[in-house]
Amino acid sequence: MTRSGSYGENSIITFVAAILNLALGIFLSVIIARALGPEGKGVYAITTLFSYLIVMFGSLGLPSAATFYVAKQSYARQEILGNTVLASFLTGALGMIIGLIIAISIGQYIFPDISQKYLMLALLIIPGNMLLIHLQYVLLGAQHIKGYNFASVVQCLFSLVLTMLFLWIFRMGISGALIALVLSWIFANIFAFALAVKISDGIKLRMNPSYIKNALKYGLQIYISNILRFLSLRVNLFLVNGFLNPTAAGFYSISVGLTEKLWLISQAAATVLFPKIAAEEDEVQKKEFTPIIARTVLWITILVALIIFLLSQWLIGFLYSPVFLPAVAPLRILLLGTVAAGLSQVLGNDIAGRGRPILNVYANIAGFISLVFLSVLWIPRYGIEGAAWASTISYISNLTITIFLYARISGNSLRAIILPEKTDWILYSKMGKTLWQWVGNKIK
Repeated sequence: MTRSGSYGENSIITFVAAILNLALGIFLSVIIARALGPEGKGVYAITTLFSYLIVMFGSLGLPSAATFYVAKQSYARQEILGNTVLASFLTGALGMIIGLIIAISIGQYIFPDISQKYLMLALLIIPGNMLLIHLQYVLLGAQHIKGYNFASVVQCLFSLVLTMLFLWIFRMGISGALIALVLSWIFANIFAFALAVKISDGIKLRMNPSYIKNALKYGLQIYISNILRFLSLRVNLFLVNGFLNPTAAGFYSISVGLTEKLWLISQAAATVLFPKIAAEEDEVQKKEFTPIIARTVLWITILVALIIFLLSQWLIGFLYSPVFLPAVAPLRILLLGTVAAGLSQVLGNDIAGRGRPILNVYANIAGFISLVFLSVLWIPRYGIEGAAWASTISYISNLTITIFLYARISGNSLRAIILPEKTDWILYSKMGKTLWQWVGNKIK
């Protein structure tokens, strides 16, 4: 039940895992795009998004609550793990039923030009996806960062290998790509469950009404925020498919997929930050620590975004083939918004770690409303470039409000959040030494 590693070491582990997931994810995306073409890639993106939306809506914020209460040590880990697993089974089954009803009754209206067969296959993703998220968040709360990240790497690796098998050898098309994804969640869950039981010293599969009540009370605040954030990131793909066609959705999914890889930087920092802030009792430490992480993430993200902007045309042509070059313009537009969303994620996790996740809802409401309004206005007129501008403005709106709220509750200024300071180099030096020692130990 010991916690693993310092913040620097945990961030490095998370970042290394993110790089692995980035490489695997890009390779997977390239394989699917080249095998299925723009239209097939669009259908795959829409159907998988359908299942991910159900998982997001069905989670009720319980995974985040598990992280919070494990970090706080408010309940025994065996109890939290047991309740978390039972909750994932229940919500996963309910999600499949609701998804089935949607697919049969109104699927043809919500997903024009998408075969119902693919929607049905996508529903099989839900139970495995739901369970893995719950298990990972227990590991995160225990600050078992290696296990948390390794579960994601396992899922990505199996997804890649099985997709290559089903698309290249068995020639199963979109169905094969979806089946590969279903199986990858199963393999990842086997690993994550065994590790979660081990670090929790067992599991108690018995509902605790007190825990469920408190978990829902805390989790529903994060749930609303996460739903709005997820919709702000993904609803445009549905709107592009609805206003335009699956081919346009295929191009746009490439733009979104590549720009979102920038979030690997902010996710590595924000993921480890959440349980650290939740467990930290010293208010001065909380106030001083997050701004260093926020401004570091901001400027690294800006630098990487600039490189991607300059190389975007070559990158898409080389990886996906010249057929996908229409994705270049929206990708460049999205980069600005992606930088803003990355900083917002770091500050939002600090706010949630302080036990006030409801504040993130306000920022996400503003972002979502602006996204939907501008998307409906601009997608029919400007196509996927209009979708990209709507998303970018939405991300910036979200960040503006998040910075204001974070500054109010933390006492930090805008300058402290954004502008680098001389003392930052002390942190960089420590993290550099940690990285050097970590790499050295791995080599030995």
